[in-house]
Amino acid sequence: MTDPYQAQPPQQPYQQQPAHPAPQQWPSQGQPPQHDPGQHQPAQSLPPRKSGRKPLIAAAVLVAVLVFAVGGYAVYDRFIKEDSGIAACKAMSEDKQIDGSPKDSDAGDDDLSEAEYREARKIFEDSRHDKIREHGTALMDLLWRVQQMPEDDGGALAFIGPMGTHVSGLQTACADEGFIIKLDS
Repeated sequence: MTDPYQAQPPQQPYQQQPAHPAPQQWPSQGQPPQHDPGQHQPAQSLPPRKSGRKPLIAAAVLVAVLVFAVGGYAVYDRFIKEDSGIAACKAMSEDKQIDGSPKDSDAGDDDLSEAEYREARKIFEDSRHDKIREHGTALMDLLWRVQQMPEDDGGALAFIGPMGTHVSGLQTACADEGFIIKLDS
């Protein structure tokens, strides 16, 4: 039987090549790079590495500008700009129309056009105050529905209860914000 562990000749250890060529192999300024036949590519001088910080700084500045813009708009919309529902309460307390324009005393036609209805409803709909938004939009919707009914139909009587609820609700919501309004006319 043969010994599987026979003495084997020592193997050559892995020979490493230097990571950087020796200084005599470095190309000097003005001379073309020398080609080492043992290498597959000619020695080349590497271009200077560009810093990756400029795009990172530009992205950080862009994010900061966006955060500042969004925050600025939120502060403006929440604290500086007057709420549309509060503006309507203020106008009604000063005996003006909902949009703040003066009331026409000689206007005999109190009917709203569709554009006027949508504009008045949007004023209340855009309010940040829940009760003003709820009662104001409901009141505008009820007024529009009653106005669209035929005059000889007695169906408008069915809206008296909800109309009273939303009129008093809007008066209370405006009073909570410091504006006393009379909606009996």
